[in-house]
Amino acid sequence: MSLVTAVVDFGSSHTVTVVHVAGRAPRVVTVDGEAWMPSSVFLSRDDQLVVGHDALRMAATDPAHLETRVKARIAEREVLLGDTVLPVSALIKAVLGKVVRAAGALAGEPVGHLVLTHPIGWDRARLGVLLAAARGVAPRVSTIAEPVGAGAWFATRGVVGVDGADRLPLGGVLAVLDVGGGTSDVAVVRREPTGIVVIGHDSIGDLGGGDFDQRVVDHLRATAPGLAERLVDASAPERVSLVQLRELVAFRREVRRGKELLSRHQRVELTLPDGLPAVALTRAELDAVLEPDLDRLTAFTLRTIVRAGVEPAELTAVQLVGGSARIPLLRRLLAEVIPVHLQLDDQPEAAIALGACAVAVSHSAPTPEPASVATPVAGPAPAAEPPEPPEPSVPPAPRGRAWLALTAAVVVGAASLAYGFLSPPESVRGGAGATTERFTLGAVERGADLASGGAATDGLVTGTLGAPVRMFDGVTDVNWTVAGVLDPATDALAAAGAPAPPADARWVLVDASIRARATVSAPYYLSATYLLDDRGLLIPPVRDVAMPATCPTVAPPTLDGGADARQCLAFLVSKRTPVTAVVISEVTGGRQAGVVVPVTGGAVESRAARPGHAVPLGVVRPLRVADTTVAAAIVDVVTAPGAYVDAAVVDRPGSRAVLVRAVVTTDREVSVSDLAAQVLLRDDRGQPVRARAASDRHGCGSGKASGRVVVCAVFVVPAGMPLGSVAWAGDDFFWRLP
Repeated sequence: MSLVTAVVDFGSSHTVTVVHVAGRAPRVVTVDGEAWMPSSVFLSRDDQLVVGHDALRMAATDPAHLETRVKARIAEREVLLGDTVLPVSALIKAVLGKVVRAAGALAGEPVGHLVLTHPIGWDRARLGVLLAAARGVAPRVSTIAEPVGAGAWFATRGVVGVDGADRLPLGGVLAVLDVGGGTSDVAVVRREPTGIVVIGHDSIGDLGGGDFDQRVVDHLRATAPGLAERLVDASAPERVSLVQLRELVAFRREVRRGKELLSRHQRVELTLPDGLPAVALTRAELDAVLEPDLDRLTAFTLRTIVRAGVEPAELTAVQLVGGSARIPLLRRLLAEVIPVHLQLDDQPEAAIALGACAVAVSHSAPTPEPASVATPVAGPAPAAEPPEPPEPSVPPAPRGRAWLALTAAVVVGAASLAYGFLSPPESVRGGAGATTERFTLGAVERGADLASGGAATDGLVTGTLGAPVRMFDGVTDVNWTVAGVLDPATDALAAAGAPAPPADARWVLVDASIRARATVSAPYYLSATYLLDDRGLLIPPVRDVAMPATCPTVAPPTLDGGADARQCLAFLVSKRTPVTAVVISEVTGGRQAGVVVPVTGGAVESRAARPGHAVPLGVVRPLRVADTTVAAAIVDVVTAPGAYVDAAVVDRPGSRAVLVRAVVTTDREVSVSDLAAQVLLRDDRGQPVRARAASDRHGCGSGKASGRVVVCAVFVVPAGMPLGSVAWAGDDFFWRLP
């Protein structure tokens, strides 16, 4: 019998489980059709403990018998459900029992080793309750602190047997921000010879995703006509009808769905209870509602890092964990004060469990050695407690293991790029024509060329148009097929209502499909799908473009094994740029993996009319950025930017880094990173490339600023790509490059 390991990340609002069977990759366990299960327990009339989604459904008729925050009650030892007093350990055991049974069913064998994650700040008493609850659930039980699991995920991407020293080297320091359903935790960890060491941590006990949902509910209650009269006070369920209470629960789910969609879209429609007209909620509204809380969370994160004795710039990265970590405003605020890479993954809810699984399974000794956990610099000290069950052991991260080789199945790490793309521009408009004024800057700081060798397709497996290729990253396991490419697709998209492209560009349409090999969740590699030109430039898709009626644009949120989904992607391509392939490309630790499917694109034009007006470098142009008028000029381009940015930004083969320096003057405070995100670098054929990062070195601005601001936008382009011009997104003027 193969040893089956289940890792359970028992959260304050939701529980995530990962299962591993020897010889297979770890998998997130689906419970009741979801990749996570509510950590809720309901006591039925026949004295049975019902867990998860079923508990929430049954509580609609009897809310007094429901406990939604079992983890938060762990220090109380007992809980009152209805008129029955139950030990907290019994409720926890019910949660663990359900997810462990689901893990065993997925593995096809009973779970032999149960690994439980826990907050680093828990004392022996709380750990004792957790271990008592796990007694009898599996033959072997051990625990891992949550930030250790998150650090292991960052280093290994959850791949068993991987050392991860190239992502988190010896001595490397990582910050972990875990935005849970009811609490938010920050930890600072360091990679040491004994494993991953926690050197500082702290928590906010009254701020999490559930609080964000309540802020939105309160906002809509105050702004949506008729809603305040219909919604009930959930704190006094005895004074309202069951119908009203059900409506409130359903509406909170609708608000959460809207919040999640606004991480990817600018506007959502929300269904209101009792037949009230639907209301629209925009990302700008969501940002305004949540900004005070997210400002508080950002300041708290920075303070915890500094209290741990670490300067923010010394961090390797910040690993973001939890579903609410997807909120774009949170990442923007963090980027303004912490000048390192913010790592957000496709499934931030599962990062801790996947990392803990990699640690637990990779450790081959039958009895794990305790990991080092340094005395926290911040946060409450553990209270003195009487002896409880033996302190749970935490296996150290594996050492001396080689990276696993790619197979024909294309096993890739589910990591984002080493430096995340800046947010795409949304609201830049040109004002009057260029002025006679010029902006200048001091001499460029001398630095090294930043370039990588090889070809753009190194590490990619070659597929065939119309034939499936397996993609598997340890979590998402699908067969991916490029069914066809329509080039040009300008007429087809125009007929569907898509905007007309610029005069020198065309639409290209890719029709792709996936078949799930196991239960999987979106986005199914769609965020890593590109077109490839003849120089190695990866061209990303344009989101939210109207498509022909026969061409779906949104894939379902989850797919069961054997289920199919189809999605079309639209790309904006210069009329002079040939399309040579459709690519899935992911980069982990500077190594690219994925698939390249060669295609024959449409005919290209040798010359195409360049729309807009060209101006020399330094010439000032009035622009409207959001609701602020600024004066802006592109001043110069730095082709050897080693003094401004680290070499790690060049993470793809056959690429080089280029830095564009611009000057902006404004009377109102603006975000420097937002300005950098709105700079476009074009090649000599007019194909635009978006900025990858913003430098804050050698006079380059950072955070929010007013007056005269120097904006330094970093680009990663193919090594052989000629540079043509620079523009601000949405403006019809561009600055010619020499």
